[in-house]
Amino acid sequence: MTMEQVMAKKRSLESDSRRQILDVALKLFARKGYAAATVREIVDASGITAPSLYYYFGNKEGLYMELMQTHCARIDQVLESHMHTSSSAKEKVKDLVDKIFLHVANDRDFFRLMFTIYYGPSQGAPYCDFISYHAKFHAAIKKIIEEGISSGEFQTGNPGHMTLVIRGVVQLAMEEQIKEDRKIMDRQVLQRVLDLILELFKQPPDDSKEGR
Repeated sequence: MTMEQVMAKKRSLESDSRRQILDVALKLFARKGYAAATVREIVDASGITAPSLYYYFGNKEGLYMELMQTHCARIDQVLESHMHTSSSAKEKVKDLVDKIFLHVANDRDFFRLMFTIYYGPSQGAPYCDFISYHAKFHAAIKKIIEEGISSGEFQTGNPGHMTLVIRGVVQLAMEEQIKEDRKIMDRQVLQRVLDLILELFKQPPDDSKEGR
């Protein structure tokens, strides 16, 4: 085995170890909370040593911040993925919301942790700007609503208020995904509710043109 192959194998093993630690830490933080989950529990569940954790992340705070940065970057990717479509405003809203919904469903532990940190009492976790992601999501939907109003697809109204209606439904759907006791609003139900809302946003027909 050449030196390059040895180094490549070492990097691969380190990458696997880092990912294992991150995955285990996320599950423990989501289940027990940041403050209650200990480094000892994380290393025991990961099957690695404490020095390895400190080597990769520095400390518990560094581990938490890497988790936040990694998973928040994925939210940014979802928010950016809808921006270059040529669909109608209605379809753009539905597509963006669907992507967010699927992301939450596939990353439940992170969103459980995010909601716990954001809405719950302080656990001594390092600060993470979750508010900015609420703002980004709001801005993305509002921009589509404004485009729909400008094109005549949606009736004239307050884009911010119209956005809040959609965000309220999405928030409920997100909360139900991260609960373990019940799920009333699944993907299909959410899309049907959006259809009802967006139908109300539509520009009413111009009766004056009928009969011409």
